[in-house]
Amino acid sequence: MKRICLPVLFVIVFGWISYSVLYNGFSGVKSMTIQEYDRTFDDAEKVTDHEVISTVTGILNRSNKISNLHYKLAVEPTYKIKLEYKETEEILYLHEGFDINKTLISSDSSEHYFKVNQKQTDTIIQLLSK
Repeated sequence: MKRICLPVLFVIVFGWISYSVLYNGFSGVKSMTIQEYDRTFDDAEKVTDHEVISTVTGILNRSNKISNLHYKLAVEPTYKIKLEYKETEEILYLHEGFDINKTLISSDSSEHYFKVNQKQTDTIIQLLSK
């Protein structure tokens, strides 16, 4: 009995730690809308395709989460993305060119920042701009 309990306990603890480290909290998104920063969401097309939403949230959940820092950025974001959940919504701001080949993502409802590379940024923009 001990031989079975110890490996099962190890797998559960390892899974829980991996989940908490790799998950950034982007789940349950019903629709997404991308727009250039200086334009409103009124004339933008809402994306509700489950496959596209899964791909974009997967990129966001695998992004590098930055906590305990606050940036004062001299430039405005390039794009903004509205994430609509079942009962709430969140707006993400994409600051392209933040670092070499990196995009900084900030949120209106979270104090965390997220970094993605330019290829991931291009994928997000391409999928949501269709």
